Amino acid sequence: MNIKSLEIYGYGRLRQRKYQLNRSFTQIYGENETGKSTMQLFIHSILFGFPGPDEPKLMPRFATTYGGNLIIEIDGEELFVERVYREHKEELTVMYQDQPKDAAWLNQKLSFITKETYRQIFSFDVLSLQHVHQLTENKLQTYLLQAGVFGSTEYSSLESKLEEEKLKIITHDHESGELYDHLLTLNNLEIQIREEENKLQHYDVHTSRAYQLKGKIDMLRSHIDQLTEIQQRKQKEMMFHADMKEWKQLEHQLNIEPVVFPDNGIERYESLKRQRYNNERDIMLRAEKVKQLTKEAAIELMPDVAYETAQGLLKEEPVIKQHEKTLNNLDRDILDKQAAMHSLQTDIGWSRYEDIPLGDSLKEQIIYNVAEKERLLSQLEQLNREREQAKSEAAMTAQERAELEPHIVSDEQYSNGIQLGAQQDELAQKTELYNKLSAEQKRNAAVDEVKRKKLNIAYGIIALAAVAAAVYFFFSAMLIPALAMIVIPIGMIILFLLNKQPRTYEWNILDDEISALESSIAALAGSLDDSFDLSVQRDYRERLTVLDREQKLHKRKEQQLNNSLEKKQAAYAVIVRELEKTKEQLRLPAHFEDSLLHHVYRTVSRMQQLKTAIDQLKTQYLAQQSVIENFRARLADFGGITNHEHLTVAFQELSAIVKSEEKKRTHKLRRDEQLTISERELAAVKTSADEMNAEIAQLFSDTAAADEAAYYARFAEYKQYKKDLERHQQLSRKLEDENFTYEMNTELAHTSAEDLRRSEAEISDQIHELKDALQQEQFELHRTEQEMAELEKDTTLSGLNYQYAIEREIVNRLAKEYGALNYIETLIASHRQKVKEERIPHIISEASRIFSTLTEGRYIAVMYEVELVVKHKDGQVYHPTELSQSTKELLYIAMRLSLIQHLHHLYPLPIIIDDAFVHFDKQRKDFIIDYLMRKEDNQVLYFTPNRSTNIPGKNTLVLERHDKETK
Repeated sequence: MNIKSLEIYGYGRLRQRKYQLNRSFTQIYGENETGKSTMQLFIHSILFGFPGPDEPKLMPRFATTYGGNLIIEIDGEELFVERVYREHKEELTVMYQDQPKDAAWLNQKLSFITKETYRQIFSFDVLSLQHVHQLTENKLQTYLLQAGVFGSTEYSSLESKLEEEKLKIITHDHESGELYDHLLTLNNLEIQIREEENKLQHYDVHTSRAYQLKGKIDMLRSHIDQLTEIQQRKQKEMMFHADMKEWKQLEHQLNIEPVVFPDNGIERYESLKRQRYNNERDIMLRAEKVKQLTKEAAIELMPDVAYETAQGLLKEEPVIKQHEKTLNNLDRDILDKQAAMHSLQTDIGWSRYEDIPLGDSLKEQIIYNVAEKERLLSQLEQLNREREQAKSEAAMTAQERAELEPHIVSDEQYSNGIQLGAQQDELAQKTELYNKLSAEQKRNAAVDEVKRKKLNIAYGIIALAAVAAAVYFFFSAMLIPALAMIVIPIGMIILFLLNKQPRTYEWNILDDEISALESSIAALAGSLDDSFDLSVQRDYRERLTVLDREQKLHKRKEQQLNNSLEKKQAAYAVIVRELEKTKEQLRLPAHFEDSLLHHVYRTVSRMQQLKTAIDQLKTQYLAQQSVIENFRARLADFGGITNHEHLTVAFQELSAIVKSEEKKRTHKLRRDEQLTISERELAAVKTSADEMNAEIAQLFSDTAAADEAAYYARFAEYKQYKKDLERHQQLSRKLEDENFTYEMNTELAHTSAEDLRRSEAEISDQIHELKDALQQEQFELHRTEQEMAELEKDTTLSGLNYQYAIEREIVNRLAKEYGALNYIETLIASHRQKVKEERIPHIISEASRIFSTLTEGRYIAVMYEVELVVKHKDGQVYHPTELSQSTKELLYIAMRLSLIQHLHHLYPLPIIIDDAFVHFDKQRKDFIIDYLMRKEDNQVLYFTPNRSTNIPGKNTLVLERHDKETK
């Protein structure tokens, strides 16, 4: 995963910036306040989100948009990630393979790593390196292991926090802590609750008495409610007593046969009277109209056969006129085509038309021969130009060769020059090798001399110590140890004599070779002129070889062009003869232009087409003329037409005859139709009058009325009956709505109002008696409840129970929290052990390789069994605290890089280094940078205010300070 480019819309001091990054290593150089730290925070924000509420947001002051985008390369595909902050809300846009993705998909691509974990594993700064020197021995061991195995100190911090939380709940001796305090409080509350429960015996007696009184009160209230309901029903009966009597009286009046009268009888009768009067008047008017129409319908018409013949002839008018127009057009077309044919004959020089056989073969032959003649003519011209150009180039080549020959030395001098250059190169190489070997020998001699002197000093000290010991043993009468001690100084003297100064090797052979080369070079240089230049002579000879080769090519090319020219001229003569034969076939003169032969062919073809078209037009002309003569004969047979020759006048006369006849026939048809309609309307009106008389007779029959007066009297009886029936139904519905049944209505209608009032008074007296008894029972219940209230005022027990429930809940919660903390601590310890077992061998192995590389082989291994140690190339093993400041920092970097390498398959993320090598010397700093530039697994972004000249320009990004951004 590599960051290809980043674009900053606005972030801190940076705005409208776009940078391209190298896929492997990029040095981001800038002075103070140019935005290096801001760019690091920007990369973190785009990958993992903007800072939270407790972190600085670095809102831009001079840009309208807060955010930007990164273009990341993943597996050869581009991933576009953009984050902007608008209206107090973060907006994320992710595009991969031209498809939009969401935040969950991006987190999955980043393997769910958090911003803080990314900073602790993949970010280096000078503070983390300086922290190494502030730690004690044990803390340094833990810090280095956490950096190499876990990447951060989160696990140790979490374990410390878990231990603090456990001790806060309860100590290891179980004699203090929140849980212990709440358990003591819980025991005290249990004792107090048992004491308060003994006070509840008297309260139970009062509770039983109150329960009995409440039962009696409920029973009395039930009786009162029932009697009240009966009283209300009696009062309701008294309220509707008058309506019930009226209802019963109407029932007796309606107990007769129902009065029947037709629906809307009066309206129907009066409407029929008006319609009958109107019908009688319509009958008289329509009879007069029928009589008038019968007179107007008598009109004399032309025979039907003659009328149809005239219509048929008139219908042919468009067709005949079209034939006449076609005849005129055909005559005009024949004349036009004959004129065009004469013009074409004149164009090609013919005096008369001749029928020449044409075909596709002749056409293709003409096209081919004309095109071939033009092509051959063009090729002949091109070949002549190329032959002249070849002659010119050959002459120029010969001239250049003649000018070059005087400047070329002899072959012997040229060979000596080549030998001189080779010996000079060999002399330079051997001289350099001699100087290096001499310097190495001097350095080794100085080191060996120091070792020899140290050994001599050691031999002397050992000999003196042995002599002192021998003297001590001799004076102590211990002869055997004294003799043994004397042997040691003798051995040390022998070793001292053998430890001579190492012989200095002389490089005589190499020196002789250098001297011989110098002599040979001087001899060769003397045999050559001072102006001799080997590279110039080599160029001259190479150019001479090229010119010889070019001369041969020019001669060969000229010969080929002559041969091609002869072939093309022969082919051109054949084509000219073919074209002359074609002119004879087309009846053309020999001097006729060849390029116009295809035009002549098209002209002759067009003349043949015109000849065929003229013959066809003459045939059509005769056919059209026959049709017109036939129509004139039929027009003469019809008669009544004065002019047969001029068809336009004949059609006008025929149209007038047909229109006059059509007008008469239309007038007669309209009068016949009106007569038929009037007769039908008269019959319909008479039928309607009969139906109305029958309907009036039926109305009188239905009401048993002899005349109009009896009919209206019957209607008055019907209205009174309906009124009584509606009132009875209204009262019935009213009483039914009040839940009175038919039997109740009948019974109460025969009951007097006095009986109802007396019954209601008796019920009211019973209700008053029950209310007095209820009042006495309520007084007794109130007295008992007062005594119970005095006992209930003591809330000690309820308070104790409430406190007991709270304390028990607290104890249960603390116990669960303690168990959860133990479980989490066990999980963390198990996970740490598993990670150590799986990662440590790989991490230590890779860290050894990296540490050895960074220290240039001075330390050959990093080892971990019980504790972390490093091994020097002389075999000595050192604890990290024994190392120098910069070497400890290198060990920390090696552990971090080893972890990054181990996690590469999960997190192939860029490494960010914020000027972490500021305390290293130039040589070590350049060596580390060179190692990082050769590292291809992870992209490295190196931020620094001190530009390294060893990093190429293509791997360097320079940040410039803008005045506006630093205000």
